[in-house]
Amino acid sequence: MSIPTVLSHEELADVITRCAGARTDAAALRDSRITFADIEVDSLGVLGILSELEQTFGIRFGSEAEKCASPAELLGIANSLLRSADQS
Repeated sequence: MSIPTVLSHEELADVITRCAGARTDAAALRDSRITFADIEVDSLGVLGILSELEQTFGIRFGSEAEKCASPAELLGIANSLLRSADQS
């Protein structure tokens, strides 16, 4: 099974809903102004999201990802890591 080289808004919305209990969708996440606070995801929720993404995609986030203020920021970090893993 190959690892995807991009995390979509749809996939991130699903992970947020499953792992942080916040109901959101891809359309909401496409707005780069939306923060985790706006969708009621706290720091423990972000850790749960990161853990799920690490297990699913086989990537490792650094401490900067734990401090992400928004889904858009996290999506950017995740996709950068996925692209780097694909090139190795």
